[in-house]
Amino acid sequence: MNRNRIPSQEDTVMKQNIENKRVSAVIFFFGATFVLALLLIVGMPVPVAAQTTISCANTAAIPNPESASLITDCETLLGLKDTLRGSASLNWSTSRLISQWTGVTVSSSHVTKLVLRYKGLTGSIPAQLGNLSQLRELWLNNNQLTGTIPTQLGSLSRLERLYLSQNRLTGTIPPELGSLSRLERLYLSQNRLTGTIPPELGNLSGYLYLGGNRLTGSIPPELGSGLLDIDPDDPDIDYEGSLNGLDLSHNRLTGTIPKELGDDNLDLLYLDLSHNQLTGSIPKELGYLDLLNGLDLSHNQLTGTIPKELGNLYIGTPSALDLSHNQLTGTIPKELGNIRFIGNLDLSHNRLTGTIPKELGNLSELWRLYLNDNQLTGTIPTQLGNISSLQHLYLNNNQLTGTIPTQLGNISNLYYLHLNNNQLTGTIPTQLGN
Repeated sequence: MNRNRIPSQEDTVMKQNIENKRVSAVIFFFGATFVLALLLIVGMPVPVAAQTTISCANTAAIPNPESASLITDCETLLGLKDTLRGSASLNWSTSRLISQWTGVTVSSSHVTKLVLRYKGLTGSIPAQLGNLSQLRELWLNNNQLTGTIPTQLGSLSRLERLYLSQNRLTGTIPPELGSLSRLERLYLSQNRLTGTIPPELGNLSGYLYLGGNRLTGSIPPELGSGLLDIDPDDPDIDYEGSLNGLDLSHNRLTGTIPKELGDDNLDLLYLDLSHNQLTGSIPKELGYLDLLNGLDLSHNQLTGTIPKELGNLYIGTPSALDLSHNQLTGTIPKELGNIRFIGNLDLSHNRLTGTIPKELGNLSELWRLYLNDNQLTGTIPTQLGNISSLQHLYLNNNQLTGTIPTQLGNISNLYYLHLNNNQLTGTIPTQLGN
């Protein structure tokens, strides 16, 4: 071979092509690296290779005879295990019987219940949970789950209980959850959810707890519809017939309270709208909820008078009627003395005027009576001494006159008596020593 041969034009072209390919490869490498780094910086998803599906067939996870549906559920759970658990530990594997997996309940060859509350989960809620077609209960509450609520959970047509409360979930509430016609418990409270309340949730029955989030907007009147189209003869449903409990407290809700929440077709047992920015008056229709065990409208910006219809309520001890910290005016309706089994009556921190109705002395089960920080006048009714169960009596910061009734000494269980900052006269009754 002649080492001193002068390169031909063809050799030069070939060498140039090789050099060009090397340069292109270097450019591609650094360009791809730059793009990947940019994706990571801005938080965009980086494509990854599809994970290999773990087969549960012919393994110790599935008891004999093998069920195709249970195999599918088994493989679904294994596929979402890492995403769901985050840094927590789960004993799910093909070497262990699926019914022995942490939190997994199997019935009729399907996974029907998944209970992973208080497990220290730090991942996100996988969309694949929507593939567990026979799931009836999903408990993921009291963890540290992040991310959004997957819309795919709306496909769990047999779901009866969904507990996602006390996590760190963000984003909006999927309207698809409103299609869960069998759902009896929806707990999304104590998260970081934002946006408005989907009106589709008005299709649900049972208990709806959304408190302790960052929800905005108004309360949809559709929540008063309460899912009245469930078949009560369906043996698979613990039929409740309508909305039974509604907690929207500690959010940023605005607007007025829909009168539809007072629909007498509802079996509403609990209503908590406290700690929001609600305005307007209290709908008298709420007085039609004669099975109500608790009504809390406190810490809002409500105006107007207290509807006398609230005297129709049935409040069970130790639940309460709490209208405190609003801008309510007018007098205290004497009809409130008709509320049955009320344990706590709080009308404090409003702009109420007039006298204290003597009829409040009929509330024989009352534990706490707060009428302080208003503009009440007149004397203290002697009938308050009839409430033997009373433990807290706050009448301070009003414009009450007259003497302190000796009958207050009959309240042997009284722990706190606040009468300061009024215009009371006379002596302190010795009977208070009782």
